[in-house]
Amino acid sequence: MTFEAKTYLRDVINPLRDQVGGLPADLLRHYAVDPGMTGAQIAEQLKRVRSFWQQRQGGAGAAAAVCARMLTRDEQLRQEHGESMNRPEWWREQATQVRQEAVAESERLAADLRTAYGVLGGITEDRLGAIVRHYPALNQDTIDLAVTSAGLRLVERAVLPTGSGLDAAAYRSLGKVLERIGVPTVVQLLHPDSGSFRLLGAGAPALDLDTVVERRVAANTAADSPTMRLRKQAYGILEVALAAGADLRTVALFQVVELLQTARRQAALPDSSLLRKATDAGLSLDDARTVVLSLPDELAVDHGERVRELIEGGQLYAAQQAVSALPDAHPDRAELQARVTEKLGEVEQLRRRSDLALRDGNEGEAEAILRAAQRIAGDDDDLERRLAALPPPPPRELTARPKDDGVALSWLPPASVTEELRYRVVCGDTPPRTPGDGDVIAEVGEPQVTDRVAEPARVLHYAVFAAVGEGAWSRPAQTSITVTPAVSGVAVRTGPSEVFCSWRIHPRADGVRVRRTVGSRPGSGDDGELVPTSGLDGFYDRHGDAEADRFYGIVALYRDGAGAEVAAPMVVAQATARTEAPAYVRRLWVHVTALDHATASAHIAWQTPAAGRVSVRRAASRPPWPAGATIGRTEIEGYGEPLVGDRLVQGPETQIVVTVPSGRQVYVPFTVDDSGAATVGEPASVGVSDPVGQLRAWRTGDEVNVSWVWPASASIAEVTFNPERGPAQRRRVTRGQVAAEGCRIPAGRTGGRITVCTVSRGQGGDLLSAPQHVTVDGLATVLSYHLPRVGGLLSRGRRLLRVSVDQPCAGVELHLVVASGIAMPAKPDSGRTVQRFTGLTLDPDSPWEVPFTVPKSERPYWLRCFVVRPGGIRVVDPIDEMKVS
Repeated sequence: MTFEAKTYLRDVINPLRDQVGGLPADLLRHYAVDPGMTGAQIAEQLKRVRSFWQQRQGGAGAAAAVCARMLTRDEQLRQEHGESMNRPEWWREQATQVRQEAVAESERLAADLRTAYGVLGGITEDRLGAIVRHYPALNQDTIDLAVTSAGLRLVERAVLPTGSGLDAAAYRSLGKVLERIGVPTVVQLLHPDSGSFRLLGAGAPALDLDTVVERRVAANTAADSPTMRLRKQAYGILEVALAAGADLRTVALFQVVELLQTARRQAALPDSSLLRKATDAGLSLDDARTVVLSLPDELAVDHGERVRELIEGGQLYAAQQAVSALPDAHPDRAELQARVTEKLGEVEQLRRRSDLALRDGNEGEAEAILRAAQRIAGDDDDLERRLAALPPPPPRELTARPKDDGVALSWLPPASVTEELRYRVVCGDTPPRTPGDGDVIAEVGEPQVTDRVAEPARVLHYAVFAAVGEGAWSRPAQTSITVTPAVSGVAVRTGPSEVFCSWRIHPRADGVRVRRTVGSRPGSGDDGELVPTSGLDGFYDRHGDAEADRFYGIVALYRDGAGAEVAAPMVVAQATARTEAPAYVRRLWVHVTALDHATASAHIAWQTPAAGRVSVRRAASRPPWPAGATIGRTEIEGYGEPLVGDRLVQGPETQIVVTVPSGRQVYVPFTVDDSGAATVGEPASVGVSDPVGQLRAWRTGDEVNVSWVWPASASIAEVTFNPERGPAQRRRVTRGQVAAEGCRIPAGRTGGRITVCTVSRGQGGDLLSAPQHVTVDGLATVLSYHLPRVGGLLSRGRRLLRVSVDQPCAGVELHLVVASGIAMPAKPDSGRTVQRFTGLTLDPDSPWEVPFTVPKSERPYWLRCFVVRPGGIRVVDPIDEMKVS
């Protein structure tokens, strides 16, 4: 490119006047060098450009400052590169670098445009121009590429009405009537079944005098009702307006624009929410996009204060969009842009910290960090996606214990997780580290499972992984166990001169070793003399007329992976030296009632035997002996714990009442004779389900949603809602119903208490767990008010207090307060009470109004309305009407 001072000033220097920070790296543009120049041409061009900077840098204005910065950077480049700056190849390298940086800068612009305007699908030229001024390294081609990459199209700004075209009083009256009818615009008034409609360009519904007259005539012949009278009133207003030259399409469009502008001012809604508001008002999607993009920029934010409110309110991306719409000359633009950039950096740093915490296995910390980022940028969808994808912490306290039919695994859910979890249980030769290591034992929804194919005499490594729904699996909880199942179901029958003994054994057992001692229990598996066995399931031992008890130590034998013998724990069977056993208790009657979440009361009864004393013992599992088996004192004392209580004998029945844990228990009666030997009775497995955990309740309108964590032992729950007024509601739900549909209770507006108990089905009826309670608040009455001026700009402090409620309420006391200063009054005594109203009865169908005059006050001052009584009323303040500057 050739060097022309005026062109260079216009195209290179002037665009950099508002550039904050370091200069962009487009050296070819700034030195006016073309990559095709020869070395001599480059040297001549550098001489002219530097001379231009020297002449201009001493003057006044922003262009002189840019030239001074150019010279400073030139000096640094000359020290660093020297004569290389005169060589064509050096400039060709710069050209390549500039192209690469322009592409990267274009991608950054595309990302910003996609975030700010993606939901709208387009952007106006003036908005785009305001944004790209902050990307000086881009030319028109890279700007066009960014717009295309963002999925946007350039939209011509529509000319929106700044007024309705109606008389102000007529427009207010029309608005009140439409609000009571429940329609947002005159389109729905004249075309109740219109659905989506257009107001820009062709295709708008008929909004002329003929249509209004037709609707009025139809209304005059329809049945009278409050709504029909309101419609007739609205038709009359429109007829008068049309006769005066009004355009109802302009009226309808202004109603939509006014709705959107109010939403921007009062709620600081981003463009995506404004788009929904426009379509909810009936506008077609294309028209809604154009209207939102065409809203006056000066109304997008209340200058710098609105951007600050967005930042403080955690709407960072809405704030970013609002800053981009501020004019360059706005005095706070640089400061607000810096604050937004700082907050964006903070969110990005928290994002990285969350990734590091997750990598280090601190899922709870990762979630807390993402929640902190959400408080800064609540409108960042990526944060929501990351939270949804977070794996839960690993399960807790994984334990493995051998059972007759395998290995019983149990664990606790992660402490910080309230959602329903699914679990994957994996077993491997080495500790599994991922859900795909080893063999999958089961995928379950309960924190327990039994591995029924566990190979004995091997070290088994188990891991349990947790996931929420279809989310990622957690880190594993791990444990290891070597299983050597002992014999079970040992039964001893003693005859006059022989002992018969049988048992059950694991199918993988290699053999059984039995040793006999007389008169005392064996201390280990090596005590006593060997007794021949008949296969793997029993033995027969003759003993003559022995008077001492005989004890048999029974040990199951296995082979490990190397072929070495591995012995299981010894089980001792006792043969009592007598020929007849007393009768045993064939049935226990057990009824359990919950006392609290941990304990219950057990009422136990049995038929009193003719001889011997009955001892009832409680244990977590069934006894290893069959009913009718005879065992010694040591075996009894090794099983469970005795139940001690006052005995009540009523005829042939004996009863006791004792306190027991609330979970399911096995109750076994033992009939003990004078020698201490006992006959095993029929066991009874009874209990109260564990209570639910983490009970929560929250409202969605008139319904209350209830959730809890199910205990492993329960699949049915009884949910009761006791309202503050009226009868209780009670229903039973299954675990499957709650998982598929949730639990929702129609509560209306009243508060009350939710009670949840788990239900166990028993022989004597249903048993309920200890109840869990949670309180539900009633829906507050919403009171909103407005403070419009009366009489325009010359009103001299005259205003109107207009109060509306969403449900009837009586005995209301209102205080209207004025307070000088920049701070809004927080309570009634923070200022002077202008008006006090007591004993008001408010109705949602009839807003209450009263005029008042503001006393002379030093500006700025605030007007605010407070509800002193009754309690439970939520007040909505009209922020934009309260402050007088």
